[in-house]
This record gives sequence, C-alpha cells and structure tokens, in this order.
Amino acid sequence: MTGIRYSFNSNNRNIEIKKCNNAIHSSKTHFHEEVSIGLIESGSSKTEIDGNIYDLTKNTFLIIPPNISHRCNPDNYENWNFKMLYINTEWFKSGFNTNSEDIGFDYIKINEKIFLDVVKLIDDIENGNSTIENESKLLNYISLLLNNDKLYLDENVSENINSNIRKIKEYVDLNYLEDIRLDDLSNIINISKFYLIRKFNDYYGLSPHQYITNLRINHAKRLLQTNKDFVSVAIESGFYDQSHFIKNFKEYTGVTPMIYKRNI
Repeated sequence: MTGIRYSFNSNNRNIEIKKCNNAIHSSKTHFHEEVSIGLIESGSSKTEIDGNIYDLTKNTFLIIPPNISHRCNPDNYENWNFKMLYINTEWFKSGFNTNSEDIGFDYIKINEKIFLDVVKLIDDIENGNSTIENESKLLNYISLLLNNDKLYLDENVSENINSNIRKIKEYVDLNYLEDIRLDDLSNIINISKFYLIRKFNDYYGLSPHQYITNLRINHAKRLLQTNKDFVSVAIESGFYDQSHFIKNFKEYTGVTPMIYKRNI
C-alpha cells in the first residue's frame, strides 16, 4: 500500500493511528496536541525537533511531547515507512501519573524482535483487538522511552499498596469475563496504569492482562467439558474470536482446545 492512512482504535478513541508508506506527508514544521509515539519501519530521515536535527533510521522508536514543533525530511520517499500513535494527553497522564508537558523528546534503537512486536502491537491497536492486553503492552513500550525514573513513580500511592493490589485481584476474580480496561482497574485504587501493572506483577508474578487471560483459560477448560462448540466456548470465556482463543489456549496449556477436549 502506498499513501497515508489515519484511523482510530474502535475501542479507545484516545489513540489515533497514522500509517505512512512511500508517501509525502507534512513537509512543513508542525506540532501535535497529543503525545506522539513513532516507529520507523524503513528508510531514514533528517528530522528537526524543536530546532535540533536528528538522523533517524529503521528500527527507531521515538516519543515527541505535545506542542513541540518538528519536521520530517526523509532521504528517499520511495523507501520511507513509519507508524505513529497520537495519544490523548489525559490518557497518557493516567497511564504514567505525569503531565505530558514534563516529558522530553527521546528515541532509541530497538532490536528486530521488539521492532516486530511493536509493529504487531500498532496493527492490533488499529484493529481494536484485546484492549487491556494492548494497553499494557503500549505502556510498557512507552516506558522504554521515558528514561526519567520519577515518571514511573506514583507519589500518591498508599503505603498499604499490598491491600490495594489485592482489591484489584478481587475485582478481576469477579469480573474477568467482562471487558475490563486498565482504566477500570487503576480507578479502583487511584494509581497510574503503569504503576498498577508493575505492582500487580510484583505481587502475583503476572500482569493484570496475563492474570485475566489465565482465569479465562481456566473457565474455557470447564466449558470444554460440556457439549458447547468451540466458538461458543471462546465467546463465553471472554475471547473476541476463535483464533484468539486457540492461540491463547495453546500458550497456556500447551495444546489446542480441540486436543484438550479430545483427551478429557
């Protein structure tokens, strides 16, 4: 595909996606009101950001704060591909408990595995797949770009964090078949989403998303002992389609649902 495409995540209007393939995008100096997260898939560019010139190449992962002027000058438009996420500043703040104005421009070169993971993540976000999983991954990848540790800390967190994290687990235990968002969980105890993910993992050895998925797999195993078909089991266990269910089931059990049902 050649050209530029804009879209929104169907489940989260706080994230706008831009994909540019071998095309001329804005050559004028401009700024965005959102936090901009970018990934260069191929090619190179001399990019001017707030008056400074940066040579950015393939596998560069970058963050541009809101209202910072910048301009992209690709070396070759026929080999210039990138993806951008424009993230609502309030949503960003809720994720990291920091004002977006407090961050600075930064970029890192990522290895091929992380690069491919980020490409897939952006595609999944565009398709509206598995909201809590994508939000968790996105927050973790953004944290790679935020090299100031104070951004990861939540000064308002109660000292009794163990009790608060247990509240999250209890909520998930009762609602894991529902469409749980990170916003829902962080609002329960009023901490940032990134801090929630980190502390939940510290106490339970799993991210909230992994814990929810594990509960759904256990639920699916019980349903597979009935006469329900695979599609019904997938939907009733909280998975958005059968292929997503099969993939996760095999990752957690080592076998496909079909093999599991055949063996029980």
